[in-house]
Amino acid sequence: MSLRKKGAGRGVSLRRFSILMLFVSLVIMVILLVTTFRTVNAFHSLSAATSDYIEQAAAADNLMDASDYLTEEVQRYTVMGERPHLENYFREAEEDRRREQALAVMFRNAPNSPALTQLQTAMQESVDLMNREYYAMRLVLEASGDQDIPEAIRAVELTEEDRALSPEEKNAKARLLMHDSDYYAQKSRIRADMQECVDTLTENTHQVRQNMENRMGRCLTWMIILIVVQSVCVFKFLLLTNRLGVRPLLNAVNHIRRDEQLPVTGAQEFRYLADTYNKMYHTYKKNIESLSFKASHDGLTGVYNRAGYELIRESVDLATTALLILDVNFFKEINDTSGHETGDEALKKVGRVLTDNFRSVDYICRIGGDEFTVFMVNLKDKPEELIRRKVEQINEALADTSDGSPAVSMSVGIAVGDGEADSQELFRRADTALYYVKENGRNGCCFYEKGMKIKDR
Repeated sequence: MSLRKKGAGRGVSLRRFSILMLFVSLVIMVILLVTTFRTVNAFHSLSAATSDYIEQAAAADNLMDASDYLTEEVQRYTVMGERPHLENYFREAEEDRRREQALAVMFRNAPNSPALTQLQTAMQESVDLMNREYYAMRLVLEASGDQDIPEAIRAVELTEEDRALSPEEKNAKARLLMHDSDYYAQKSRIRADMQECVDTLTENTHQVRQNMENRMGRCLTWMIILIVVQSVCVFKFLLLTNRLGVRPLLNAVNHIRRDEQLPVTGAQEFRYLADTYNKMYHTYKKNIESLSFKASHDGLTGVYNRAGYELIRESVDLATTALLILDVNFFKEINDTSGHETGDEALKKVGRVLTDNFRSVDYICRIGGDEFTVFMVNLKDKPEELIRRKVEQINEALADTSDGSPAVSMSVGIAVGDGEADSQELFRRADTALYYVKENGRNGCCFYEKGMKIKDR
C-alpha cells in the first residue's frame, strides 16, 4: 500500500501545469498586445510624418510659387505698364498671402526644424526683394502720371536723380531694376534657400521614416516570435495534456472493461485516481474471493446462484453487457412424467452446455428452478448475430441425447445494455423479450426492442 501511495504522488500535476500554462499564455498575450499597440503607434507616426512632409513641401512650393508670381506680375507691369498686373501683384501680396500661409504651416508642423529657419530666410529675402519691386512700380506710376497709387507704394520716395528723369527714362529704369543681374542674383538666393528647405524636409522625413520602419520591423519581429512561442506552448500543452491525462484515461477505460487494475501513470491527479481505484478493485476482488463456492454457486449445476447473480449485476459495466434470461421449455412436464432425478439431470446438462458455449469472462447464473441468466460482458457494437448463433448452438447441444441425458430446449430473452438502463431495467427488458419467445413457439430467442410492453414479474 505504501508503494502505491508513493507512486500516486509522483509525476506532473496537471492542475499546476494548467495554471502555469495559463499564466504563460496571459503574459505572452499582454506582451503581444503591447507590441501590437506599439506597432500601430509606429505606423500612425510614420503616416503622420509622411503627411507632414507632404504639407510642408507643399508650403515651401507655395512660397516659391508666390514669389515667382510676384516677380512675373511686376516684370509685366514694368514692361507693358498695364494696370491689372499691378493689381494682381498687390492682391497676392496683401490678400492671398501664400508666402505667409506657408510660414504658418511650417510654424505649426515643425516649429523647431532647421527647415523653418531656411524658409524664414527665403521669406525675408523675398520681402527684401519687394523693396526693389516697389521702387520699380513707383517709377512706372510716376512715368504714366497714374495718381491711384497703392498704399504700400505711397511711402516709396524716388531719388532726386530719378525724379528728374523723363517718363521714358523712368520706364527704362524700372525695367532695368526688374531684369538686371542683381535682381536675378537675389531671386537665385531665394531659390537656393527654398531648395535647402526642401532638402532638409526630405532628409528629416527620411530619418523619421527610417526610425519608424525600424521600430515597426522590431515590433513585427517580436510579434512573430511571440506568436511562435505561444503556438509552441499551446502545442506542448496539448501534447502533455494528452500524455498526462487523455491517454491514461483512455487506457484506464480499456483496463476497466477487461476487469483489470489501472496502471499508475500520467499526471499526479490521475495517479491518485488510479491508486484509489486499484485499492477499491483489490477490495472488490477480495470480497468476491471471500464468498464461499457454496454461497455463490449452485450446487446442482455448478454455475452462479441467486446470491452470485445479485453481486454480479451490480459490478459489471452494463453499457457493454447483454443480459440473457433462459428458461428450460416444458421443464414441469419433465419432472412430472420422468421424475425429479431426470429433471436434475436436465438442469445439469443445461449448466454444462451453457458453460461450454460462453466465454470464461461471461457470468452464468441459475436464479430459479429452470431459469438461468447469462451476463455477456465487454461486447462490441451489434452483438445480436453472435448471440443468436450461440443460442442456436446451445439448443442443438441440448437436443443431443448421445450421452444418455434427456433432450431439452430453451427459450431465451435478450436485452443489450445501452448505457441508460440499470440492472433491474435490463432484467425487465430481457424478461419481456422472453415472454415474446414463449408466446411465439418457444425454442428460440428474442431481442428486446423499444415498443415492447414491459412485463412485470
